[in-house]
Amino acid sequence: MEWIMTAHDYLKDLKRIAKDCARASGAEQLHEVQKRAAQAIGFAHWHALASKAKMGWQPTVDDIVRVEEILRGEESYPDEGLIGQHPYKLDDVLRDTRMRGRGWCIYIGEAPSSKPQLLITDRRFKNNPIQDPDFVAKALPIAKWKAKQVRAEIARDWPRNSTKPDAEGRAMHPLNHVRSDKWYCMHCDGESSGIQMAQNLWHCPYCGATPLDMLSEPFLTAEQPDTENAPA
Repeated sequence: MEWIMTAHDYLKDLKRIAKDCARASGAEQLHEVQKRAAQAIGFAHWHALASKAKMGWQPTVDDIVRVEEILRGEESYPDEGLIGQHPYKLDDVLRDTRMRGRGWCIYIGEAPSSKPQLLITDRRFKNNPIQDPDFVAKALPIAKWKAKQVRAEIARDWPRNSTKPDAEGRAMHPLNHVRSDKWYCMHCDGESSGIQMAQNLWHCPYCGATPLDMLSEPFLTAEQPDTENAPA
């Protein structure tokens, strides 16, 4: 059998990374992210990079690594590591982030508005590092970094218009693809703009309800009784 070797298309990788990062951020247009990607490897803008590519130029592996560092952020942490002498593990359950160790856990919900919760999971462990402010100060950035990665993965799976509203402020619901500039929570009756929905990954900014609970029209729990003509 004859094996045919083909060159890897690193330019395609570069385009994918830029597109993924634009969708994950929700705050930047694709052309803005492409410009930063091009500048990271020495081009003035994406058009200059594309023109060079038409003449046969391809980014290198080092170029791809450099662009990822710039666009995704240079800080990265392993899923298992140490803070001082205390081991930790990072994971996510149903898109909620957990950072765990012996007797402790840092929990961060899926929504960007979710605040980290410091939990004691085993009170028999007397010297619990989660009660040490210095330990918490080192652990929180790691947990927040993991939560950011999880949220970026969510955004990449959704339509671009779900994380980037149009000029009229309309955002597309990631599940039913309805577009609206106003959204209503069926739990707390809160009203949010399309921009707020996109920024908070379609969780209610007020009560944290999930995307399933966000409606484009107010949710009516029951018809109001007509008391004006009711008999005394």
